[in-house]
Amino acid sequence: MLVICVITAVIVFVVYTVIKFQIEEWIEESRMSRLSLKRHDASNEELESNDLFPKRASDTIEISSDESNCSVDHKIVEIDEEPKASSTLNQIYDPETLLNFQKSTDSIQSDEDIEAPLFHTNSKPGTSMFGWNQQRTYSRSTTKNHNDSDSSTDSNQGSSLFQHKQDHKKLKSIHNIEPQSKSKLKEEPVPEVGIHHEQLISGIRVKLPVKPYSCQVAVMNKLIQGCVKKENCLLESPTGSGKTLALLCGALAWHDHYVAEVEKLKKTLRDAVGDHDLADKQCESNDRNWFDELNKKCSDLNDTDEHSDVDDYIEVTSKQLKIPKIYYGTRTHKQIEQVVRELRKTCYKHKKMTILSSREHTCIQESTRNKTDLCNELLDPTKRDSCPYYNESNKKIIANFPAVESRGLKSVWDIEDLVAIGKNDGLCPYFAARSLMEQADIIFCPYNYIVDPDIRESIQLNLKDQVIILDEAHNIEDICREVASVTFREDHLTAAAHECESLGKQRTADFTVYNTLKLYIEKLVKFLKSITLEQRDYNNDNLSSPYWTGTELHELFDMHNLGQSAYSTFLAASNAAISDLKKAKDENKTYLKSVKPVISQSTKIVIEHLMFTIRMITSEEYVNDYRACVIENTVNDFKYASDNTWYSTKKKEQRARSLKLLCMNPGVIFSPLANNARSIILASGTLTPVLSFQSELNTPFVHVLNTGHVIPKEQVYATCVPKGPNGIHLKANYQNVNSWGFQDELGKMLLDICESVPHGVLCFFSSYNVMHTQMDRWKSNFTWNRITAVKEVFIEPRYSGDLTAIMKEYREVIEETSSGPRGKINGALFLAVFRGKVAEGIDFKDDEARCVVTVGIPYGVRKDPVIDMKLKYNDMNVKRGLLRGSDWYSIQAFRALNQALGRCLRHIHDWGAVLLVDERFLQPENKQKLPKWVKTMWIRHNEYNLREDLRNFVAKQKAKERKEIGVI
Repeated sequence: MLVICVITAVIVFVVYTVIKFQIEEWIEESRMSRLSLKRHDASNEELESNDLFPKRASDTIEISSDESNCSVDHKIVEIDEEPKASSTLNQIYDPETLLNFQKSTDSIQSDEDIEAPLFHTNSKPGTSMFGWNQQRTYSRSTTKNHNDSDSSTDSNQGSSLFQHKQDHKKLKSIHNIEPQSKSKLKEEPVPEVGIHHEQLISGIRVKLPVKPYSCQVAVMNKLIQGCVKKENCLLESPTGSGKTLALLCGALAWHDHYVAEVEKLKKTLRDAVGDHDLADKQCESNDRNWFDELNKKCSDLNDTDEHSDVDDYIEVTSKQLKIPKIYYGTRTHKQIEQVVRELRKTCYKHKKMTILSSREHTCIQESTRNKTDLCNELLDPTKRDSCPYYNESNKKIIANFPAVESRGLKSVWDIEDLVAIGKNDGLCPYFAARSLMEQADIIFCPYNYIVDPDIRESIQLNLKDQVIILDEAHNIEDICREVASVTFREDHLTAAAHECESLGKQRTADFTVYNTLKLYIEKLVKFLKSITLEQRDYNNDNLSSPYWTGTELHELFDMHNLGQSAYSTFLAASNAAISDLKKAKDENKTYLKSVKPVISQSTKIVIEHLMFTIRMITSEEYVNDYRACVIENTVNDFKYASDNTWYSTKKKEQRARSLKLLCMNPGVIFSPLANNARSIILASGTLTPVLSFQSELNTPFVHVLNTGHVIPKEQVYATCVPKGPNGIHLKANYQNVNSWGFQDELGKMLLDICESVPHGVLCFFSSYNVMHTQMDRWKSNFTWNRITAVKEVFIEPRYSGDLTAIMKEYREVIEETSSGPRGKINGALFLAVFRGKVAEGIDFKDDEARCVVTVGIPYGVRKDPVIDMKLKYNDMNVKRGLLRGSDWYSIQAFRALNQALGRCLRHIHDWGAVLLVDERFLQPENKQKLPKWVKTMWIRHNEYNLREDLRNFVAKQKAKERKEIGVI
């Protein structure tokens, strides 16, 4: 009986304890819910009080980085975190998917770097951002698995099964994440996860898939300020610091905020008008007459509304209702793929996007011909053949988002996805992508689409009041000068004249138009052939005239009847011919097939470039920004006009003369673009030195950022190598690189590096000639044999088309030797040049680049006529704000150097050595021009001890890797 009583008492006590515990949990959860609701309401009030263009005030929260060169102090406010949910996502995603996401993420930072989290779900110290507890498999391949988070919470936090389930429910409700099967997840290269971190930056809430580095917060802070205030930004953040993710999340968070504010304004106007449909329609059109009517209807608001002047309020509102688009430009189509992968990780997948790309990437015609030429030919209204994939009956089938989404296009897609739909339905992906641009929030494209006015016109790209992000924009000055320069080759001119002559005969009513074009172009060819040329560079057989200023070219045109007397008639004839072409295209669209022939696309380009040339050399504003010359060189695609066609091409080398009109001022192209856009953001891992951007581009950049690296200092060995193992000083100027003493010392030093550093070593030279000169010497003194005994050696080809196969073989060698030497071979050595594809366009991951060696400072060839003219041009225009020629010359060299240095370190877990071989880097003025991350990690040595130092550095990194394997 006593036993029964004891058992009963125990049961009652247990039941009472459980009930009490659950009631306490319920009360606590209710309290937390109320607190969360208050925070939510407060947040909403804060957002509702923000203006569409938030101004800096005492209560504005702005985040900046301790790594940035910011002159403004920023307030940082911490807000209570949501309830933690440790290891919750382990129940949602399988281990392999979580591991893949970790590997794909390169933007996590420790807690001490970020001080203002609004919301995150990270859990325990030393674990991943998901708080997982399972062991991680460490791969010894060239692409390693990395734990990309080191955020923490209280380590002694315990949770009952009941609490764990409640946390799981909360997390699911917050993130709207549905459990998925393993098989489905494995189909996705990057798991689609919800928001894990939210942060208030410059008054706007930014949602990120991971906890950001402080440098990412600094990038987003500057970008948002630029977008809000309609100002331009220069943002430098090293490769591997999550720059792309920061640019995307910052820009799209601002866009979301802008859209929300516009919707509020529209609601106010709808309520005032009463007719919502009419209000919406007029809001979109920004019709001033409608706003005048609204002003009258709202006259009674003067006494009750907070806006004292309704007319001013409506005037401002009308300008705010148009939502800007975001144009994200990269250098290559390959980089667009990488940006799209980053977008796929974010919670901004709801944004409508499209990708503008070349026909070579999107045309689905089965042909070996140049796709651009083929497309232009098939769209030519005078030709019988037309494109079956793009015509009046099918061009609009996939011209909008509902249409492509119904065919399986995901919210975030890549070019291959759209091409697959095009092939499946027999519809043109190239023009479909362009059609989607009208409805898209963010448009990705190679940035020459944005910079080049000809391309903008051809694809009808309107950048008025839009936000433009140009990533990898370190070469933007050179690109703008190239875009503003034109070349006229005599065979192209002759073919265009021949075509105009033929059109004059066929279009008798328009004979004067086409005959005028023909005569002008023929006189230009005659001018080219009349100029006396001389050999100015004895390293090649090219001939050149003296270089003329724009004013001098104008005078030469006058002397050869190409000038003022002929300009007006030529320009009028050019406009008429281009108008005929446009009219023929319009008639073709309405099924009224034009019977009259018109100029081809090639002739149109020649005529437009001639019109551009005339406009520049007759403009008081731009005439002094140009230089010109006539050159003669050998070409292998000389074009011969014939009676049967526009031209025929014979595979035969031929001498050809060309007129070159060279732009010295990139602001000719960039400044009008910047003045038209809402905000331009130039971003790169290598903008240093930044002094030239504002003066060269003739554009103010209010927000300038230069961040440090996220990689810990102990994982980098950065130093200058002023002398070699025999004590010979290494100064890689023009005189020394051709001396045997320098070449022998450099070879011995490179051998020390190859024997001390396993895996991949990259070595950059100032030119192909310098590189091959060193190699020839090493082969003659047997240094080459000793290097090839420990490293497979690869050499960058002069033509980028040959690089793909070389890179494939290089990576195979790195893969084969990643777990240990293959015989005596411990990796590979890649010899390359500054400004080449390897230095600026190739991504070397982990073991592919454990050491970067740079030989000298890559100054341009001083006697190059173009460089010489640019130096003199800058010296002549210092009063206009341009840098002196010598300063510009130095900046271009260091920017190329810094770009090569960035090949080594790609993410927070990476490690490597950066060796600058030249004693000139001991000079403070030269060291100052290096990237911030190199300067902060700089190691100074008085004596040459490179072999031992590198071996100790490598041993330390390898020991760390082994320790990680043991711990994880």
